[in-house]
Amino acid sequence: MADTATITSASFDTAAVRIQWSDGHHSTLHSMWLRDNCACADCGPHATGSRLQRLLDIPDDVAPATVVAEPDTLAVTWDDDGHQSVYTAHWLRTNAYSPTALRDSHKSVKTVWDGTLTQWPTVEWDKVLTDDTERRKLHVAVAEFGFVLLRGLGTDHDGIEKLADEIGYLRETHYGKFFDLITRAEPQILADLAGPILPHTDEAYRRVPTGINIFHCIKPSPCGGGVSQLVDAYNVARILRERDPEAYELLTRVPVQHQRRIEDQVITSDLPAILLDHEGEVVEVRLNERTMTAIRVDEDLMEETYAALRTAFRIAYEPAQRIEYTMAAGDALLFDNLRVLHARTGYNGDRHVRQCQVMRDEFFAKGVALSEKTGLFGSVQA
Repeated sequence: MADTATITSASFDTAAVRIQWSDGHHSTLHSMWLRDNCACADCGPHATGSRLQRLLDIPDDVAPATVVAEPDTLAVTWDDDGHQSVYTAHWLRTNAYSPTALRDSHKSVKTVWDGTLTQWPTVEWDKVLTDDTERRKLHVAVAEFGFVLLRGLGTDHDGIEKLADEIGYLRETHYGKFFDLITRAEPQILADLAGPILPHTDEAYRRVPTGINIFHCIKPSPCGGGVSQLVDAYNVARILRERDPEAYELLTRVPVQHQRRIEDQVITSDLPAILLDHEGEVVEVRLNERTMTAIRVDEDLMEETYAALRTAFRIAYEPAQRIEYTMAAGDALLFDNLRVLHARTGYNGDRHVRQCQVMRDEFFAKGVALSEKTGLFGSVQA
């Protein structure tokens, strides 16, 4: 989208208003859509949840009586009651829904990667606190790549809480608000051991799994082990679709059950391993064989489901899909738990990493607001 584009001219009929933009773009804006999106004092703004106008109060045959186009505004007077709606050019262009506008304006940039990715998106903690551009870079990197490395957080135990408060809202689970990843004499989960962990989605047994995970390195293992590993699950899905389209299609529609029993709770989810949006694009991936419970699908699909899952895990575990980084004391790794699979190598010694999660929706919402505030849009590399 050209944010500086202005309205050159507008024509209309009963069905729609058609706008010509200064950068050559054309927008067709239907009458019902325009009337529904009037945000005057009488109709109320949608964005704040203060809408006063009811959709069913709009006549089925609503149509413009007059249209006045200025470079920065469009004014429409409606033929049924003489009501006037005024829209800014910026709002119209931001919300335009032609195929070109939808492609260019309404999708965040996604960079799919594999083990050949050498340049990790990185931000500095002190700049995140003081510079909106650096803060936006943090949010946009997670939206684009699924992760970002933050340096300079220090080793105070409350550092991770300060970071979480800056970027979103903490999500508390049965693990509490924070969880210390250390070797424990009486381990309860695999992370309590010092052995290697394969790439996986955290807490796939929740219908709404943890959102943005934060790992804060308080003390790295003196042996050099405990290396953080990441895999782009979007790329895993892409490769699966190319290698075995039928397996891919199956994993987008059959439920894969995950379960965790904790004291008096039995937490269970039964969603597909790969979730798609309305355009068929991958938006969430859930892969964790350790939390899978007894799969329940039609008996005619059981063998195919297992075969598809085995193929997906083979791809996810391929070394060629993996990137690695040995976190130093004071580093923090942030990643989208429904986009990036995470793992680690084994280690010996006293290693301490603190973990927490922030809500996914609020995290990305802050990124959108920062883009609007800074006037920067698109890729973090731009």
